[in-house]
Amino acid sequence: MHYSIIKPICKKEVIEIDKGSLKTKRKFAFLLEIGDKILKNKEFWANEDVEVVEDYSFTNSKRPKEKIEIYTVENIERE
Repeated sequence: MHYSIIKPICKKEVIEIDKGSLKTKRKFAFLLEIGDKILKNKEFWANEDVEVVEDYSFTNSKRPKEKIEIYTVENIERE
């Protein structure tokens, strides 16, 4: 590994989900892949933990809803 900074290039999206249904996993920044959905769009150190969206649900029930911003990784630059 000859880089220490990961710069994901992302597309921002606002989604509505059932409150409390968001499931994430932690992944080292150097393991990010194109198509991953992350909660923060910033530069990361290669060994920094990143929260990646694994799953969420949206139903037509009367459960409370919330809007969240997610970022879909479209490209990754490494320095």
